[in-house]
Amino acid sequence: MRTYVTPEEHARIHRRRRRQALGLVMLVLLVIGIFTVLGAGYRLVAGLFDNTEQMEEYEDKLEGLVLFDPLPFEGIENIDDLTLREAAVWGCIYSIQETQGNFDNYAHDPTTEQLLLPAVEVDAYLARLVGPSFQLTHRSFDMDDMTIVFDEATQCYSIPVTGGVGYYRADVVKIFKEDGKLHVTVGYIPTSTQDDLISTQSDTPTKYMDYIFERTSGSWYLTGLTESATKPEQAASSQAANSVVMMDPEQLQDAIRSGVNPNADSSSSASSGAASSEAASSEAASSEAAASSEAASSAGSEAASTDAAA
Repeated sequence: MRTYVTPEEHARIHRRRRRQALGLVMLVLLVIGIFTVLGAGYRLVAGLFDNTEQMEEYEDKLEGLVLFDPLPFEGIENIDDLTLREAAVWGCIYSIQETQGNFDNYAHDPTTEQLLLPAVEVDAYLARLVGPSFQLTHRSFDMDDMTIVFDEATQCYSIPVTGGVGYYRADVVKIFKEDGKLHVTVGYIPTSTQDDLISTQSDTPTKYMDYIFERTSGSWYLTGLTESATKPEQAASSQAANSVVMMDPEQLQDAIRSGVNPNADSSSSASSGAASSEAASSEAASSEAAASSEAASSAGSEAASTDAAA
């Protein structure tokens, strides 16, 4: 017997299927929404604790100063004038090399092929570092092995790009606030002595310094430099190594060749020494007892002889 579906029942089945399909789509969208919200929340929380971009920004700001290892100072007016000029010029050079990779977009002297660095870029670098109110009087200056010439006519510095400069590279390891000031802890990575403009021998800092920034007009500007509480790992390792008592090299080699534990040998030697001492003590005690017995026998014999004579 055939079962007939009425038009109303047929329409009800279709409506139920549409509701099921709609529910499935909504469920999928709900799952996608949940994962999207969780991902956004994770990125937001990670962003609150991840200051990588800020650290890279301060590395770019401080690279010029770190190159020449300035002495600690309080107040930008107390920094060495030559150090500040070196930092401003070579900080620009470093920034160009990092951002553009080359100096093709800058003019070069047709005779010496030296790079011509505009003074306005030096001013811009200093404005980001110490504030726009600071004004540097541009002029030529002498470095250890070269002279940086400033041309008043073109308002440019002539830079010998192939010359190796600087002693350290900057590696910002920590940023924190203290007493309303921003402290930027910078690791000093020694540079190589090759002809490359800025290259490093290793990625391990040999010392740390804290650069201090104060907030002015909504921005942080450099105002001081001081010793950092952070110390190089090498120094900590050296202290730990100095606290370890090393055994004599000859004893160590003998122990390695014989395949025994030198500490065990020492213990065995000590035990043997103790046993020998104990044996010697016992032998001495036995000798004393024998001597006493012999003396007593002699005394008894003399007494018997005296009685017989009487």
